[in-house]
Amino acid sequence: MFGSSLRPATNPVARASDSEVVSEYHALAQRLVREFGAPVGLLDSVNGSWLARVGAAPEAFPRAGSGLLSALAACGIGPSRAGVWRPHREAGTVWVGFNVPRRPEGGYLTVVAGFAAALDSPEAAGWGPVCPEAALRAWGQQVADQLRNELSTRYSAARGDGGERQLIARLIRRMRISDAPERFQSLASNALRNALNVGLVAWVPNHPHEHVIFSGEAAGLKGNDCRALIPQPFHDSVFVQNQPSSLPGFTVEKILAVASDTQGSVGWLLAANPLDGRGFGAAEIEVLQPVASLIATQQTNARLYADLKELLFGIIRALTAAIDAKDPYTSGHSERVARIAVRLAEALGMSANQRSDLYLMGLLHDVGKIGIDDAVLKKTGPLTADEFKVIQSHVEIGVHILADLRKLSHLLPGVRHHHESLDGKGYPCGLAGEAIPLEARILAVADSFDAMSSTRPYRRRLTPMQIDEILRKGRAVQWDPLVIDALFACRMEIEQIRQKGLGESLQIVVNETLGRS
Repeated sequence: MFGSSLRPATNPVARASDSEVVSEYHALAQRLVREFGAPVGLLDSVNGSWLARVGAAPEAFPRAGSGLLSALAACGIGPSRAGVWRPHREAGTVWVGFNVPRRPEGGYLTVVAGFAAALDSPEAAGWGPVCPEAALRAWGQQVADQLRNELSTRYSAARGDGGERQLIARLIRRMRISDAPERFQSLASNALRNALNVGLVAWVPNHPHEHVIFSGEAAGLKGNDCRALIPQPFHDSVFVQNQPSSLPGFTVEKILAVASDTQGSVGWLLAANPLDGRGFGAAEIEVLQPVASLIATQQTNARLYADLKELLFGIIRALTAAIDAKDPYTSGHSERVARIAVRLAEALGMSANQRSDLYLMGLLHDVGKIGIDDAVLKKTGPLTADEFKVIQSHVEIGVHILADLRKLSHLLPGVRHHHESLDGKGYPCGLAGEAIPLEARILAVADSFDAMSSTRPYRRRLTPMQIDEILRKGRAVQWDPLVIDALFACRMEIEQIRQKGLGESLQIVVNETLGRS
C-alpha cells in the first residue's frame, strides 16, 4: 500500500529556484493524494501558510495561519508523531497530519490530509474514506515514517553526506511490499553489518513467534538469545551499552539497540561488537534508526499486501463460483477455458506474465452471465434475435462488474472481445483481424473448443472429429489461424484438460498480478 505509492523521487538540487520549489511541493502533495485517496495540503511549519493544496478547492481547506499550526500541534502533530485533528466548525471532516523534512536547507513541512467524519455527513463527498481516528493516526504514522526516511536520505545526499546515507537510500530502493518481511530484514541486516563494520546485526521482533533475523556471529550466540540483550521493559527507544554483557553461554562486548518506533511495538534493530573496538555513539544511532523504521514499515505493508492478495483471490473464487452456480450445465467451463488458454499461449511462446493474464481472463471471461436472465441463459430451444442480443450483452456486463477492480483492469480487453470474429462478424465491436487483442483471439478458440466439447441443454457434446472439422473450417475465418494451429499442435493435452476447481495456479497468478507495477 504505502510502498507502492511512496516511490523515491528525483534528487533535489540544493539551491532550487522558487518555481522548482513550488513544483516539488505540488508533486509531493499529488503523491500523498494518491496514497490517502484524500485531499492533501502542505503547510509552512513556521508561519502556517499553504504551500500546496491538492484534491479539493482551496477554500475547502482550513484557514491558514499560526492558529492552525497551534491547533495541529495541540493534537499531537509534531516532528516525530502523526496526529488527528477534528475542527469544531467543520464537523464533517477529520484531518490527519504529520511533519516531514523540508529541503536540504532544513526545516519542516506540515502535511495534512482531509477525511470524511461520517458516511451520512453532507460534507462527506470529495473527502477521504471514513476511518476510525486510531486507524487514521496509524496510517499517517506509517506514511510519515517512510516519507521522512526517504526525504531525509534524499536531502542528506544533496548536502553531500557519506556512505551511510547512501546505504539507506539503497535499502529504500530495494524495499518491496510483495517480499516476505524476513527477506528485507535479512537484506538490511547484512548491509548494516558491512557498513558499520560490526560482528553482528540482528532484527529482533517483539512478537515471540516471529524469528530473529541476524547477520554475522558472536561466540555462542543463537538467534533467540538476542532477545535477552534487549532491555525489558524498555524506557527509551535507544539502548547503548559499551561494556561487556555476559549471559549464560555467551558474552557480547558492546551493544546498540534501536526501536522501530517510539513505542517499540514492532521490534528492535541490534548491532554488537564493533570489529575495530570502538564504542557505539550518535553516528551509529543515526544509521540504525531509519533502517529500523524501514523494516517495520515493510513488515506492516507486506502484511497488508498479503491481506489484499487473499481478498483478490477470494473475489476471483467467488465470481467463478457464481458463474458455475448460475448455469450448472457450464460448471467448470471457466476453469477449463483458463487452462486451455494458458496451454495455447505456451505453444505460441508467450511470456509468463501473458499466460498469467490469460488464466485470469479465462476464469472471468463469462462473469457477465451473472446478469443474464435465467429464462434466456438456460433456454433449451433456439434463441430469438432479441434473446441473442441479451446473451451478447454478457461481455459488457462482465466489463462493468470488473471495472472497479483496478488491479484487474488489464484483463478487460480479453473479457470484452472474446466473442469477436476474425472476419469482423463477431460482437460487441465487430473488430476484425489483428484489431482483436491477441488474448481475446486465444480465448475465443479456448472458449469455442470447450463449449463444443461440453453437453448443453440444447445439444449433446460434439465428437472430437466433429470439433476438428469445425475448427478447420473456421480457421482464418472465425478464428486466428496461428491459434488454431497451436491447438492442433497440442491437441491431445488440451483434450485432457477437464479438471475442475481452482488450485495453486490461481494463487500464483494472483501473486503475479498484485506484484506487477
